[in-house]
Amino acid sequence: MLLIGARLQEYRRSAGFNQEEFAEKIGVSRQAVSKWELDKAYPDLDRLVCICGILNIRMDELIYGKQESGDDKAAGHDSVNNILYMKNIRGSHRLARLKLIFYALTAICIFCLVVLAVLLVRNEWTDHAAKNEHVRVEKVYQQYTKADLCYFDENGRKVMNTVWLDTPGIRDGDYIECYSGANNDALFLNYKAGTIITSAIMTTLFIVLLILIGLEIRRVQKEDKLQIILKNSEDETVAEI
Repeated sequence: MLLIGARLQEYRRSAGFNQEEFAEKIGVSRQAVSKWELDKAYPDLDRLVCICGILNIRMDELIYGKQESGDDKAAGHDSVNNILYMKNIRGSHRLARLKLIFYALTAICIFCLVVLAVLLVRNEWTDHAAKNEHVRVEKVYQQYTKADLCYFDENGRKVMNTVWLDTPGIRDGDYIECYSGANNDALFLNYKAGTIITSAIMTTLFIVLLILIGLEIRRVQKEDKLQIILKNSEDETVAEI
C-alpha cells in the first residue's frame, strides 16, 4: 500500500479545507479522510481522481511527492519507473495467484452447495412418509459418504437409490432404517443435525472466503489501473522536459 497520508494532509491544509469540508466535497465521511491521512486505509482509484481534482494537483505528485525539474526530474522519473516496474511485476504475480485461489474456491463452493442441497432434499423433515426398515445397502462407495440402497415398492418391484450417509461403519449387505416417501418412490434419511449444520457452516465459510478473494482481486485490478495512469503521467512529464 502506498503511504500518502502525510502528503494528503499537507495538500488539504494548503487548500484551506478541514477534514469535514474535504470529506463533504469527496462524498465520504470524515472518518474515512482521517484513516487516509493516518495511512490506515487507501482511497480507491475513483476517489484519488476526485481528490486530485479538488486539490488541483497531479496524481503522481500526490502519490510520490513533488519532483524537481531538469536532471533531477529525469532521475526521479527513472526511479519512479523502476518502482512502477517492480510493483507491476509483483502485482501481476499476486493477481494470478488470487485468481487461481478464486477459481479453486469457486469449485469448492459449488461442491459444498451440491452436498448441502442433497442433504436438505434427502432429509426426512416430517413423519408423514412411510417407514421402511428393510432397506438393504447394496454398495458402499466410501464411509461417511454415499451408498447404493435398494428396497421394494408396493408392487414388489426392486428400487435402487443412491444416497449420502452420515453413519460410519456401514458395510455392503447391511440393513438400515430409511423412509421410502409418500409415493414410495424415493428414500429419505433422518440425518444428524450436526451433519446439516456443519455442511451449512462450511458452505457459508467458503462463500465468504470467495467474496473476500473477489474483492481483493477487484482492489488489485484497480491498483493496476492506477499504475498505468501514473506511468502515462510520467511519460507525459518526460516529453515536456
